[in-house]
Amino acid sequence: MYNYLLMKHFDYLLLLSFCVVCLSCRNASTANGGGPMLTESNAVGGEQKTVRHDDDRKREPAADVAPAPDVAQVESDPLLLCTTPPSMPSQILRRIAYVTSYNRDTKCPNWVAWHLKKENLNGPYKRNGVPYYDDEGRALGIGQVTDETYRSGYFLDMAAEEPRQQLTDWPNNEYKMSHGHLCPAADNKWSKEAMNQTFLLTNICPQTRKLNSGGWNSLENKCRTWAGRYGDIYIVAGPIYEGGKVHRTIGKSRVAVPDAFYKVVLCMNGRPKAIGFIYPNDDESHSMADMVCSVDHVEKVTGIDFFPSLPNKVEKEIESKDEWKNWQ
Repeated sequence: MYNYLLMKHFDYLLLLSFCVVCLSCRNASTANGGGPMLTESNAVGGEQKTVRHDDDRKREPAADVAPAPDVAQVESDPLLLCTTPPSMPSQILRRIAYVTSYNRDTKCPNWVAWHLKKENLNGPYKRNGVPYYDDEGRALGIGQVTDETYRSGYFLDMAAEEPRQQLTDWPNNEYKMSHGHLCPAADNKWSKEAMNQTFLLTNICPQTRKLNSGGWNSLENKCRTWAGRYGDIYIVAGPIYEGGKVHRTIGKSRVAVPDAFYKVVLCMNGRPKAIGFIYPNDDESHSMADMVCSVDHVEKVTGIDFFPSLPNKVEKEIESKDEWKNWQ
């Protein structure tokens, strides 16, 4: 009888020790950032590194900024990750409606990727309502803001590593550039939080007013038409610097002014297809059909590999084409 009790007591101690070890491992994982992990290749066809899909750099939030918002509404979708060249600084920031790669050298995103769905095309939330606040006065999807972190409808992105764009870089800037959204506010009328987050400076590049309200706006509208027609599409947009060099900047932070902008669009419904566009960042009027190019061409110009998670055969076939007629 004594031996039976001893063995039973030993079993309890063993079980308790196992639980303590598991709890310690879980706490260690949480301390290291926790959450789902995705693999991003940081060189075209080259070595891979593991990054957290929200932010691979754990840091304490600033005193006047709430912790990072809940991003559960964005699925862990590998088509929302692109591959950047090893020479291109890239901090992956995951938002409710999009993923962005922030570049501390240009103070602009390298790319912003999002999944535009038909059911999210309409909603009650407008850009003239920004910021949308919760009952405690915090900007939804952003956190607590002050005069230093919010101004005239735009938010300083406290999650971006320094150096970063500042709100003071924009007023009366030397080239009279407008705030060029990459993931448009109009794609996010379905959510107050998502709408707010499109006004983070890490989603914005200096863009001429003519392009912002003209050709680029027309392309955004066209993408919404395609999302409605096909059910959903994937979009990646970003800046282009000729020769990989910055030729103009604005503000004391020296925010890089792009020479052009690209957008690539992928449709996986039916027979997969993709198309690219490059628009000069100027004051000219440009026909959308004249701006069409293949995704391969955009990759050659930028050094970025789009949709690398596609099967190689599919990627090679659809990214080499620029058949505008297939999108009419």
